[in-house]
Amino acid sequence: MADARWRPALPTDLARIAEWIGSAQALEHWAGPGLSWPTDGPRLWREIDGGGLLSFCLVSGSEPLAFGQLVVKGERHYHLARIIVSPTHRRQGLGEALCRRLLDEARRRRAERVTLNVFTDNGAAIDLYRRLGFTECGSADSRGIRPMQLRQFAANVDNDLS
Repeated sequence: MADARWRPALPTDLARIAEWIGSAQALEHWAGPGLSWPTDGPRLWREIDGGGLLSFCLVSGSEPLAFGQLVVKGERHYHLARIIVSPTHRRQGLGEALCRRLLDEARRRRAERVTLNVFTDNGAAIDLYRRLGFTECGSADSRGIRPMQLRQFAANVDNDLS
């Protein structure tokens, strides 16, 4: 992906990303409950607050390859959300690159705590998050969603500032 670059996500990106989501269950697993199915780009952009949240996209040309959001949860607390990679580009390290990009953005904003949620049946994502240093920080809920946090994030922020 020599020509791939990061940029803020655009509403037009979500038209393509909506095509990556094949069912109402897949949409809920990716974006949470209460979203409309079937979906399309403009509706999805509105329902995930694409313009209000920190939304980023890895693109090649104008084609989105990966998407994720950084949600402000409180003072110096950020949450990684809606991480998705194009089905044709999975298992190539883009998920890790996306997460690292989101973590860099949280660090730039002086975050002290970073969290995320993951379905317990998503082994590939759990493996990725553990490689990045995330640990479980609570029990899975009734839907099978487990919270995770990056415990060393605050220490990393302090180290970056010295």
